[in-house]
Amino acid sequence: MLVSITHAVRRTKFWYCTGLIAGCLTLFGCSSVSVQNERELRAMPAAAPKTIYVADFELNAQYFHSESGILPIAPQPSGPLGVIPRLLGVPQDPGARARELVNLMSSTLIEDLTNAGLNARHLRVGEDPPGEGWLVRGTFMQIDEGNRLRRALIGFGNGKTELQVVVSVSDMAEGLPKPFYEMGTITYSSERPGAVISFNPYAAASRFVLCGLDLDTNVMQTASRIASDIAERFRTGSPPRDLGTELLRLL
Repeated sequence: MLVSITHAVRRTKFWYCTGLIAGCLTLFGCSSVSVQNERELRAMPAAAPKTIYVADFELNAQYFHSESGILPIAPQPSGPLGVIPRLLGVPQDPGARARELVNLMSSTLIEDLTNAGLNARHLRVGEDPPGEGWLVRGTFMQIDEGNRLRRALIGFGNGKTELQVVVSVSDMAEGLPKPFYEMGTITYSSERPGAVISFNPYAAASRFVLCGLDLDTNVMQTASRIASDIAERFRTGSPPRDLGTELLRLL
């Protein structure tokens, strides 16, 4: 039975960080998420929400820099197995690829929030806003698929992907969405060395395939970081403690 594309892409986090893909495993590393411009806009709601709603993040086409693909053919639309042609270097239709990333962000956020023990659900486009709960919404400020060949062969940050997101959380019990905090994140692909230094064509081929999932992994890692922040606020009723900030305060 074929797994869905969402499930297949979701499993790439496991591939990246556990090292089960042969050939380029010793050269491959996980990217990381940096939190920037985190702001407390007002006091957090006193009561914990029964439901956390996740809206699709906005994505302006002018901020999406898609890679043209390796093979000299016309971009192909996404489909149930759209991830497979992309792994092989087949170019994808930018519009379909953008929708794929938006859906991946929503589904990963909901999955990670649910795994954290919260009641999370998708607020679909056109659906009436709820009269209670928290609303998570955001905007893709920058998406760059980079240069896959440079990432695979050279590495060290060459041809890296870039993902910038701004997200806010609002309390819906007061009518119109009123964010009580927002944060920005920026995520890049791994800066590990590329496969060219190994002089191993199998490692190069394996790394090339895996690099086709770099941006998907960036999206999932960003969603996981956001979900972790929200879950901590839900449990404690306060912003997550930053260890670096706490140490400086004590000093």
